[in-house]
Amino acid sequence: MSEARRGLAEAVLSSGGRIGGVLAEETASRIARYADQYGKAGVTDGDLLVFSGLRPETLLAAVVACWYAGAAAWVTPREPAALGAHGASFTVTPGPAEEITVDRHAAATVPVPSGLGLLHETSGSTAEPKLARRSVESIRAEHVGYRRGLGLEAEDTVRIPVPPAHSFGSGVALAALLSGCRVDARPFTTASGTAQDLDRGGCTTLAVTPAVLRLLTKTRRRGDCGPRAVLVGAGPVSDELDAACAARFGVPVTRGYGSSETGGMFIGSRGLGQPIPAVAIAGPEPGTRGELVVRTATPVWGYAHEPVRDSPLWRTGDVVERDASGQVWFVGREQGAVRANGRFVDVSSIRAALAGAAGVEEVEFLVLPRAGEAEFEDLYVAVSGRPPSRESVENALHAGAPPGVAPRLRIFPEFPRNTIGKLDRTTLTEWITSK
Repeated sequence: MSEARRGLAEAVLSSGGRIGGVLAEETASRIARYADQYGKAGVTDGDLLVFSGLRPETLLAAVVACWYAGAAAWVTPREPAALGAHGASFTVTPGPAEEITVDRHAAATVPVPSGLGLLHETSGSTAEPKLARRSVESIRAEHVGYRRGLGLEAEDTVRIPVPPAHSFGSGVALAALLSGCRVDARPFTTASGTAQDLDRGGCTTLAVTPAVLRLLTKTRRRGDCGPRAVLVGAGPVSDELDAACAARFGVPVTRGYGSSETGGMFIGSRGLGQPIPAVAIAGPEPGTRGELVVRTATPVWGYAHEPVRDSPLWRTGDVVERDASGQVWFVGREQGAVRANGRFVDVSSIRAALAGAAGVEEVEFLVLPRAGEAEFEDLYVAVSGRPPSRESVENALHAGAPPGVAPRLRIFPEFPRNTIGKLDRTTLTEWITSK
């Protein structure tokens, strides 16, 4: 059952991919050392290892070593104390220097499907984070998409100041390793430091989020070099940001689109980009607007708490426009009803009313248990921005609320974000319940 995972690890090793500033032989030696440590700890075929708190370059080597040992990997940005076992056989945490510590859990409770490569936590920007399954075949397909879309070659250095514990960062990093590239996964610290590396020829390809790119475009040039390609994922790219990138780094943005459940699916220079070879657009039809539905070469496996899916169709939940040429343009997240106290509430009219209120930037809906009366739920409307008064927002809320619906309003200057710039619903919930 572990042959697919071992094959993926061997593909990384045979490609000559390098992690950090070392030679391919040193990367392979590091991976072998970690794999040997897993063996001594009792890791066997079909185990699930959860990785927490590792430095980015250590995490990449440790995941490849996990596959080499025949096990599947769960990567998470959370601390071990917040995890629980959740089916993992072992926890892998930082050891001294660049080493790792491997601790055994109780017997696994979540079956590890044959061919499972990674478990990723969804961003939590639209709901509570869930564990999304990624098959080995989907990781290989994503590699082909990034390799072709970015023109990756063995001599390239790919700079990824995006946490590889998130699907965007790990997807680009693993694609670069499988392409034989050098991966520079040092964390983002300052915009000036990262930009200086680029200006002095420290990489040929940069992968960032829109928020990080915006900071980089505001830095002063300190050298005559620059990246050949700038890939931006995990968020929409405005025309203004695209122009700023071209002005600062001499290249336009390459857009990437995907999700934790699928990995990268689209890549290109306009709109969402073009589907990678393993993906086809099932809807909407050219010249129409609707939810983006894709057909993948191998099924999207869904979530760890659900049976493995076998359908090649995946509904993204994103509303797009597809012009007459077939190019796809992002419109927004599909806004459905929310469920509170056993009934569905259509929040579209509330969202539309608040979106038109002065000073309102973003609107989010959360359904939370009532304090002291957990059998009841309250619908909260969280608004970010700086409206002229609370009364103006309340008036818009009351005007847009359906009959019999009385949401509780919370206003914040801005919403909390996670490390890749997406809405942190866990922190937002804490803010709401603490007021």
